[in-house]
Amino acid sequence: MRIILFIFLFFSQILSAQTQIKGIVQSDSANVSLKANIILLNEKNEIETFGFTNKDGSFLLNVERLGKYTIQITAFNYNEKKIDLFVNEKDKTYDLGNINISHLKEYEIKEVVITRDKPIRITKDTIEYKASKFANGTEMNVEDLLKKLPGMKVGKDGRITFGDTDVEVVLIENDDLFERGYQTLTQNMPANALEKVQVIKNYSKNKLLKNIQNTESIAINLTIKEDAKGKWFGSTTLASTTYDTNFYQVKFNLMNFTKRKKIYLLYNQNNLGLNEMSGVQYLMNPSSDKDVENLGGNINLISLINLHQKNNLFEDNRTNFNNDKLVSLNYINNYKNDWKLKFVTVFNDIENRNFVNSLYKFNFEGLNFTNVESNTWKQSNQNVIAKVEILKDFKNDASLQFYNKLSWLKENNDNDFIFNNKINNQNGENKLFASENKVVYTKKLDSTQAIVAVGKFMYQNRPYQFTDENDVFKFILNNPAARKIQQNVDSNMQFGGAKLSYLNTIAKDKTLEIQIGNEYRTDHLNSQLNVFDAINQAILFDKNPYENLVDFTQNKAFSEAKYNFKNDKWSYGFGLISQYISANLNEKNTNLFNISPILNIGFKTKHSGNFNINASRRISQTGVENFYQNFIYQGNRSFRQSEVGFQNLPAYNVGFSYNLGDEISRKFNFNINYSRQEDYISNNTIVNPNYTFNQNILIKNNDNLNGSFETRRYFKFIKSRISLLGNYNYSRYENSVNSQALIATQFQNIKLGFEMKSGWTKKINYELGYDWAFNIIKSDVNNTEYLDQKGFANLYYNFSEVLRLESIFEYYKFGNAQQKTTNFWDIKFNYQVKKHAFNIFINANNLLNNKSIQRFSISNISESLYTQRLLPRHVVLGVNKNF
Repeated sequence: MRIILFIFLFFSQILSAQTQIKGIVQSDSANVSLKANIILLNEKNEIETFGFTNKDGSFLLNVERLGKYTIQITAFNYNEKKIDLFVNEKDKTYDLGNINISHLKEYEIKEVVITRDKPIRITKDTIEYKASKFANGTEMNVEDLLKKLPGMKVGKDGRITFGDTDVEVVLIENDDLFERGYQTLTQNMPANALEKVQVIKNYSKNKLLKNIQNTESIAINLTIKEDAKGKWFGSTTLASTTYDTNFYQVKFNLMNFTKRKKIYLLYNQNNLGLNEMSGVQYLMNPSSDKDVENLGGNINLISLINLHQKNNLFEDNRTNFNNDKLVSLNYINNYKNDWKLKFVTVFNDIENRNFVNSLYKFNFEGLNFTNVESNTWKQSNQNVIAKVEILKDFKNDASLQFYNKLSWLKENNDNDFIFNNKINNQNGENKLFASENKVVYTKKLDSTQAIVAVGKFMYQNRPYQFTDENDVFKFILNNPAARKIQQNVDSNMQFGGAKLSYLNTIAKDKTLEIQIGNEYRTDHLNSQLNVFDAINQAILFDKNPYENLVDFTQNKAFSEAKYNFKNDKWSYGFGLISQYISANLNEKNTNLFNISPILNIGFKTKHSGNFNINASRRISQTGVENFYQNFIYQGNRSFRQSEVGFQNLPAYNVGFSYNLGDEISRKFNFNINYSRQEDYISNNTIVNPNYTFNQNILIKNNDNLNGSFETRRYFKFIKSRISLLGNYNYSRYENSVNSQALIATQFQNIKLGFEMKSGWTKKINYELGYDWAFNIIKSDVNNTEYLDQKGFANLYYNFSEVLRLESIFEYYKFGNAQQKTTNFWDIKFNYQVKKHAFNIFINANNLLNNKSIQRFSISNISESLYTQRLLPRHVVLGVNKNF
């Protein structure tokens, strides 16, 4: 209760007390308001925050620290104006009133060159950072520089956010080499080649749709220094341990960028747990973008069998025993006759091992047992991906785009399991071939209207074959000789679709979008299972319950209309989606017609913050994973079956969000969302001490409520920013066990935490945080709750301009009080040799040498304790060189 009261008081203070600077910029020659850039500089001439004036010339800046500032005002064709201001009181508004700026003098001369060396330049949809104004020479890659730009955040996985919005792509000289996998670029490209970093709001992938398509996407464009264009440059990293752990990392990046041609070659290899595919993972799956050029997003063959278990708790460098290799070539050529060629190819070879021990306790309706497992998951993958894209522009009012993508996957699994002291071995092979083709034609009718036509064809084929040595069928068939299981699962999918979109910017603040289209899909699934004795003699039994043959076709005709308009501080959006679906599942026909409305209402002011309300009714359909009526063996003593068939799944959603402050000085965020599924897929679990049968079932009415908040404030007396964080998740659902009556369950997760980050400009800085996650389960059969805790404390110390220390400490405690805690301590030393542009670094990971970590989880019928092996303590010495 005290925590909640403290949060309420803290939030109340944030809303009611702010230090602000405001004013109105006008021309000196007439009482005319101007569109101007406003930059707030501190005593060290560093940018504290920035913004630009509204239509009436007014501006408002939020200030977190007290001290002396300079307000820098610039506008096109006007002289720059600077105003000194001493902010000596908290929670006060400093009103500068009307600020007149003067016209530039006009001279009659043959030529004039005006050079301005500003750190930030703001236009309508673009914020431009001059790289040299934010770099201090310690940046070895683009990501290091982006972390220093106001408003920019970079996550541990390399994903970038500006304000609260995820960055969609990172461009190089307006060309997109890596699409959604831009971490490969930002984490490896040397920062010293950059001239500017541009943040582009309302970004559209299709340049003909600029200012026509209604989008809230954000992109980053990197511009290269003139003396770096057309030259080969890059970086290389060599690192290794010096003792018997034998860890290593090799990275090589080579690139050459000009206005017309861009080449990027990389080779990465490591066994430090780092997933080399993370930067190119987008190539593995079809795009799920929501823009008008997308068609058939998230269309994929369902992986019905997963013979490898991966860690989801920590970063890969904690638990991923691996040996990864990745080779990639990215190429773009902009030809003079308005043709563009883009080529991407990737080869990836992965060896991965994961070690998990588990204790599973089951207690329901008199059935009470405990299973103990020790599992070693071993997998090797080979991926080959090639994508060719061709783009043709026609007189700046039309374009034609085509791409073809081919993917090959070969996966081998060799798993060693021990179940209740019985040894089981599992071997499997999984292959995937996929082809994807898309063509897009865009015609710009005038400056406000355009049409976009899209066609797409996809084919995927995935055969599985695996054997499992265990005694499961000894109990199922009541035959003591049953010892080995062999299962083959073949599945393939074809998809074809077309869509036509019309976009119209009716007025400055009004947009209309209409789409019509059709999608056709076929799926085929065939599963067969055989059982053998210890000498590989086939055992005869009734196979019908364990074999499947599914043929499914679906034709979907759809239309969608979206209308958005703004009125002063208000914005409104309306949408309507209609679908007519004709489906055939094993000769059974089904016809469905659906209408889904969408509503958005927003209110935005600099003083009161931004409000947004959204509501929708969405209707989805069950997929192939719900069409097989007999059991498929999924390995590790588990079977799955589904009799749901082809069904509509209607759902309602209502959400509210509020934030206070701009993208740079955001002080408070709050959102809450409620969803209700009228029909949803649940589970009937048939439990036996030796195996589990899982059956998909259709249940009525599932409720979900989730919300989150973040509030931040800078405290001068400790020169640090403190953030309070909170999340709430509630779910009400039903499931069945051993075909008994449905069990109603309510699950709640309440997370409260804080973070502190220093704002010092001295040699030492810190970050620390802690959160508590309260998990509560209430059901018809039992009630349980447990607490998870997590904390971190990071220290950064600059011994000099060239020597830096980072100390990273993490604390974890999962489950109830009797579970052990786990602490991680990592140290990084970095010494920069500026003269030769290379770094010498030492990374010491898991210095406390934790061998394993435990995770406790519960459900309404069971509890589990998982113990996962960790990568051992290792110290890596390496060199990173930019050239």
